[in-house]
Amino acid sequence: MTNYMNIPQSNILKIENKKSLEKKLSELRQKNPVNSSSLELEIIEIFVASLLAHGKDRNQMRQIAQISKILGQSLGLGLTYCDKLEQAARIYDVGNVMIYQEIYQKDERLSFEEFEAVKYHTFIGRDLLEVQNLPTTELAAVISEEHHEWWDGGGYPSQKKDREINIASRIVAVADAVGALFRKRPGRHAWEYKKILEYVEGRSGIQFDPDVVDVFLINQDAIHEILLVDLEHAPSEWYA
Repeated sequence: MTNYMNIPQSNILKIENKKSLEKKLSELRQKNPVNSSSLELEIIEIFVASLLAHGKDRNQMRQIAQISKILGQSLGLGLTYCDKLEQAARIYDVGNVMIYQEIYQKDERLSFEEFEAVKYHTFIGRDLLEVQNLPTTELAAVISEEHHEWWDGGGYPSQKKDREINIASRIVAVADAVGALFRKRPGRHAWEYKKILEYVEGRSGIQFDPDVVDVFLINQDAIHEILLVDLEHAPSEWYA
């Protein structure tokens, strides 16, 4: 488990958010002590609700999850695995609930100290998810820790490279980047889809797994449709 007191600039971390989330999970476990598929779904929804309460865009969560599933299927990973990947891709970023929202809303670039602290959201999410000891949360824990790793070893937190990085993390890395670039963020306008395609292709072999980039480009029309869908027309299960 990560020692959060040793994190640089720990004043940007909201320890109470982690404690609140852990309390909700503990209360659910007390009511449902035996692992089951229904318990797993309830735990996933607690993580989803926590992300939404922290300001995560529910449409972006849907997009990343559905894009991840398409990429996984195109890589031949199997329907059962891809269904689990889709659910894991909804909650892998839960470590962000411990970061003050104002940090992500800044127009200017993060300071070196702030960025070093923000990197720890990968470990925070891993710890929160891994301890649940369920198939989907275990996969989400791996993705949480690795989704900022780069194919060439230039990412964080552990500078893993190529196939040292789990395939699920390599898939979500692309889906996460596409979902983020497609929407406006503080200090940056939303990108046109053509520019996103060029960016992802240009980062193949550097930031992204070339095989994942290939299937992304093959499925670019279907992925564009996912990005364009309004939440009102999304399946009801995506609502918290």
